[in-house]
Amino acid sequence: MKKRIITVATVLIVLILLAGNTHRLLPASKDPCQTDITHASNVNELPMFHCLGHTEYVVAPEKEGLLHIARWDHLHSWMTLDWHLQQGFSKEHALELIVLSGQQEYP
Repeated sequence: MKKRIITVATVLIVLILLAGNTHRLLPASKDPCQTDITHASNVNELPMFHCLGHTEYVVAPEKEGLLHIARWDHLHSWMTLDWHLQQGFSKEHALELIVLSGQQEYP
């Protein structure tokens, strides 16, 4: 009985670790979280369960391209002004996103 409990507990822990790290284990073609503009090149810095059930940004439906992003859902540590500029955001839009989104900063 004790051996069975240990086996079940071990399997559950492994399943939880797998579920929490899908962004590290799945190929990018199967995991849109990895190819998201805010995660690309930084996927290994994301905490466990980060990619399950959240959106990256609030949209401005009347706008196109990068202007379609009205506010980030949360900011990551790498999402600096320089990062925004490298992604193609204008300086004005980048600063607006940082200010608006900074109120909901991600730990």
